[in-house]
Amino acid sequence: MLGEARDKGARHAMFYIDLDQFKVINDTAGHEAGDEALKQVALLLKGITPEQATLARLGGDEFAVILHHCTMEEAVKFGREVLYVLDEASFYWQSARFNFSCSIGIRLIDETSGSSQQVHAQADTACYAAKDEGRNRLHLYHPDDEELRRREQEMACVSLIRRALADKQLELYAQQIAPLGAACSRHHYEILVRLRSPEGEMVSPGLFMPAAERYNLAHLIDRYVVNEVIDWLDAHPEAVAQLEMCAINLSGQSMGDRDFVRFLIEKISQSGLPSDRFCLEITETAAIGNMSEAIQLFTRLKTLGCKISLDDFGSGLSSFGYLKRLPVDIIKIDGMFVRDIADDEMDFAMVKVINELAKKMGKQTVAEFVESEAILARLKALEVDYAQGYLFGQPKPLAELVGQLSQEEEVV
Repeated sequence: MLGEARDKGARHAMFYIDLDQFKVINDTAGHEAGDEALKQVALLLKGITPEQATLARLGGDEFAVILHHCTMEEAVKFGREVLYVLDEASFYWQSARFNFSCSIGIRLIDETSGSSQQVHAQADTACYAAKDEGRNRLHLYHPDDEELRRREQEMACVSLIRRALADKQLELYAQQIAPLGAACSRHHYEILVRLRSPEGEMVSPGLFMPAAERYNLAHLIDRYVVNEVIDWLDAHPEAVAQLEMCAINLSGQSMGDRDFVRFLIEKISQSGLPSDRFCLEITETAAIGNMSEAIQLFTRLKTLGCKISLDDFGSGLSSFGYLKRLPVDIIKIDGMFVRDIADDEMDFAMVKVINELAKKMGKQTVAEFVESEAILARLKALEVDYAQGYLFGQPKPLAELVGQLSQEEEVV
């Protein structure tokens, strides 16, 4: 069909059909019920698929159809028919009744198609987009679709992440966190992780970190970072002697992963490094979304002597009521309030409220996205404790930043 599309201008379509929440049947009625449900779905699909089309089960709860010689309108019409037939069907198992629904990705096989693997991957990507849009719907792949391009980039990032983890090629960067009140002669910085493409270019964390979260790789990145940071500090006692606090980010996935938590506690305990130099950061959204796990982990880490920081505070605005329950030491004020604080009185008022609330609870504050002297002046007026942002320098390789901070101390 790809050959026909290239040589004769023919147009076909591939449908990637993924049953929505099929796991519910397996989990509540057992795998025997799940197997029977798949057979019934196959019969329903077979009943509406044209004779000249190809229908296949790809694996798990995923099916595919290749429709021969069809226009885009005909492809969309068939996709909607699949949605309707499955949505109207019911599956009975013993005394239980279940409903079917699916998400469909459609990739036209035409002059824009690449290899068979690419067509398959693009139909799969469109299916994921349909799920993101609310399930029980279809999404038609367009080569210029920004959302699908982003998802394709994410999927490419997954391969890069796996390779970088296997080859130990993730890079440790760090950014200074500067004290705004009393002078501090020791170093305070946040560890950041960086990923390079095969061409040597940096991949945006805004792209590869969401991909890591989506494809369940975030806890592996966290493990890598914790391991590498502690090993580096172990090998550089002079850096430890100058260290006030080293902040390491944890994902929501890591917080709920027992193996990771066990590894983290053991790694810090057995390192021989002063545990009070470590600050573990987790976002407000992740902490509140997993409140009991967050409290349990934070309590264990504080028992070791570690500090806890709540990152991106204010982004959810639901955290004020929960803050009393979370055993945290530091509040990082979300940069979306800080970046315009010099010109926007509403943002200034929000930062003021967050800072005052944190202080009354005995917590320190860090302002993110500090990029100008005007922003810094307003933060000092509010008596925010620390600032972080491009005004103090962009993230640099960990060893380079530590060396720079040491030289600055010598000059002072």
